[in-house]
Amino acid sequence: MLNLPRIMILCLALLAAPAANATAQMSDLLILDGKEFRLNTNPLEAELERKQWKPPEEAAISSANWRGYVATWEVKVNQLLLKDVTILAKDPKQPEEWVRKSILGDLYPGAPEIPASWYSGALIVPDGKMTHYVHMGYGSSYDHYQILRVRAGEVIERLSLNGAEFEAYKEKKFAEFMKTDAFKKAHADIRKEGDGLDEQQTLDFMKSFFAEQYLSH
Repeated sequence: MLNLPRIMILCLALLAAPAANATAQMSDLLILDGKEFRLNTNPLEAELERKQWKPPEEAAISSANWRGYVATWEVKVNQLLLKDVTILAKDPKQPEEWVRKSILGDLYPGAPEIPASWYSGALIVPDGKMTHYVHMGYGSSYDHYQILRVRAGEVIERLSLNGAEFEAYKEKKFAEFMKTDAFKKAHADIRKEGDGLDEQQTLDFMKSFFAEQYLSH
């Protein structure tokens, strides 16, 4: 196995699985301007890779949440903050019930919120109506988006785009990404590990998986 990020390996496995097992993903949450939004980005993944974190045995893992957790974020004074991380676990008082359990204290003992200084990328925030549902990952489309470009935990730019503008923006940025060495290496790795994916499927996967990377430039 190549040294691919944990979440990429899981995404490839789900993509290659039968359609019945391919499922839209439970999003992280972002508090922005006092409102809560679903987030089509997972800013905690790089930090969990660095920590070599694995979901605890009690955590419920499903095709609807391949990460094994849900993180809650907030933007305050242009700073991205991690507010909570929860897993789905059995209720110790009612074993037949499932409850969300915070593990923030296990990851960061004694810290009520954590500046996401490790994260540089683009936060993709669908804040409009869904226009097209896709039963896989974050593939569904919306009529409006906000894009927050983040550098070392600081929001340096905030864009407001309708659905058509967002798709055109993605196409332009992805075309630029395809010219880079990072794209070429990732493309070669995915073609080796993405058993059964043809070239178009590979490109579609990369356009979705690497969006937070190429939209940040």
